[in-house]
Amino acid sequence: MIERKGRPRLAWLLLLAAFAMVLAVACGGDDDDDDAGGGEVTYGKAGFKTVEIASGQPIKIGYSGPLSGDLKGIGEPIQKAVELAAKDKTIKGRTIQVIGKDDLCSADGGASAATQLLQEGVVAVVGPVCSGAVVAAQPQYEAAGITHVSPSSTAHKPTYPDRGQVFQTFLRTTYSDDIQGPAQAKFAYKTLGAKTAYIVYDTDAYGTGLRDAFKTAYEKEGGKILGSEGYEKKQTDFKAVVTNIKNAKPDLVYFAGFYSEATPFIKQLRAEMKDVKFLGGDGVKNDEFIKGAGADAEGAYLSLPSPVYTGEAYKTFGDLFEKETGIKRDASPFVAEAYDAATVIIRALEKVAEEKDGKLVIDLKKLNEEIRKTELDGASGKIKFDARGENVGGATPVSLFQVKNGAFEEIKQ
Repeated sequence: MIERKGRPRLAWLLLLAAFAMVLAVACGGDDDDDDAGGGEVTYGKAGFKTVEIASGQPIKIGYSGPLSGDLKGIGEPIQKAVELAAKDKTIKGRTIQVIGKDDLCSADGGASAATQLLQEGVVAVVGPVCSGAVVAAQPQYEAAGITHVSPSSTAHKPTYPDRGQVFQTFLRTTYSDDIQGPAQAKFAYKTLGAKTAYIVYDTDAYGTGLRDAFKTAYEKEGGKILGSEGYEKKQTDFKAVVTNIKNAKPDLVYFAGFYSEATPFIKQLRAEMKDVKFLGGDGVKNDEFIKGAGADAEGAYLSLPSPVYTGEAYKTFGDLFEKETGIKRDASPFVAEAYDAATVIIRALEKVAEEKDGKLVIDLKKLNEEIRKTELDGASGKIKFDARGENVGGATPVSLFQVKNGAFEEIKQ
């Protein structure tokens, strides 16, 4: 009799415990979100608040990117795309002002630009452009509750931070090097027939992340890495590195960095090794690389972590971009992604901004939520974010190019 009574009671206790667990999940706070893709994630504490914009004042959207120095060829076209998205737009009678800050594509610059933009009173940010700047700026934007959408940060670390907790305020409209690196490795080993490689990489988050993604995938393909050397930004003398490469005699040199350093590097490489294959990523695929390297750029292979854009939305954007800026739509990567990043922010603002007593009120938490649930058929394709802030909206083939006759020619695969 005691056992027969105990079992129903135990069953009820187990049922109640299970119900409590379900209730806890259903009513959980913002720290956890594993329903939107991206795997199970835990968010840190974001400093969301409500901001008020006085009558007659514009809505300020920030932009963080390299606007001076060797990499302004990346940063300036992207800023113009952001400004184009905001041009002539109003929200409840308020104009949109884009405030750009030069972050020099560096960690220190990213942190400094974030401080400046927060002082300016921006409600959201496009950028940073470079992954090293993103990683340095993420804690500040998170603490302030300011959502920032990067059009071009491809490194692994921004969406898989060292701290473990995902930054709720970071998203990107481009794709990760977790896609680009393996595609490059497969191309190098199988298409180019390169059985050995030597890696030269920028020591920032972008360079090291792309290095790791390529190395892991290349070795899995069966390739052998003969050496790996890092460099700091603004380095121009690569003679020692080239000597080491010459002694190693690889089939291919893999360069994980930006065109500002790739330009002097490939000129020095070609002076010693005319025929070794050269493969780089999106940081090198820029018209400035061809201009700077000249004949030494011929034959180089480059990639982008995106398809070649051909849709009607891209054509409409590209025509407008060229008309308004005088810059070719494909002279620098990520301009379409930047236009889309700004558009996502503006559309979310249109939904959450409220007029109260002559002031425009914006709840930054609601703004973040609206941005995160956005689905957009943009200039760069379909935009949709998972729980980590990754763009999972569209097709993600990696595009490959070779420099031929002073231009980037797509490699059809």
